[in-house]
Amino acid sequence: MKDQVVLITGASGGIGSVTAAKFADADAKIIIHYNSQQEKAVSLCNKLNGKEHVTIGGDLTNPNAIDKIIEQALSIFGRIDILVNNAGVYTEHPIDRINFTEWQSAWNKTINTNLMGPANLTFRVAKEMIKQGGGKIINISSRGAFRGEPTAPAYGASKAGLNSMGQSLAIALAPHNIFVYTIAPGFVETAMARPHLTGERKKEILNQSPIGRVAKPEEIAKTVVFLASEGTDFLTGCIIDVNGASYLRS
Repeated sequence: MKDQVVLITGASGGIGSVTAAKFADADAKIIIHYNSQQEKAVSLCNKLNGKEHVTIGGDLTNPNAIDKIIEQALSIFGRIDILVNNAGVYTEHPIDRINFTEWQSAWNKTINTNLMGPANLTFRVAKEMIKQGGGKIINISSRGAFRGEPTAPAYGASKAGLNSMGQSLAIALAPHNIFVYTIAPGFVETAMARPHLTGERKKEILNQSPIGRVAKPEEIAKTVVFLASEGTDFLTGCIIDVNGASYLRS
């Protein structure tokens, strides 16, 4: 992937940071996007193999901020070859334990971050990819889009929407040599999942997979890099489950 320009959203977090490292090891140029964790993003940037990596901050729920992210990226590199829509939030909002105001707040925050953010960023990046003659877009979804999220329904809905968006755009963008893929992990060893993996649900969560554990960020990152590699064009539109057989569908 020498000289390929890769934009990874939420790259200062668990899956994002490992994915950035894998791409850097493959000689790509990384744009490390962050929202509030600038210090982590800069630290990651300094640790990556290679020297042509940058950090760019911005709130993905704000369309104007997305414009600035793209403008800054293009001013530095002139192109974006691979987009990884990784940033996301998970907020519990059990319907039997919250009021209507809390319900609306959870839905607005989750949908704006997990679905509208990737939709708007993908629009901007796809327009540039059309101009440059191609590219790849990889969305990080969730097993929850299929099995349901009873205490966080907005999360499940946002990821189901992301799945559908990816499939629709795979069809729309294929004539432009742009290929779109989706990865749907189960639980992953990240900061977002840590409260569940260290709490009273730990044993139950680990036993959801017959392997007896949750995914490592490296396993998701390797799948991202594989999809971004040459020879995967005909996988466009796919949704790849990386959940250790904790949820099977056919």
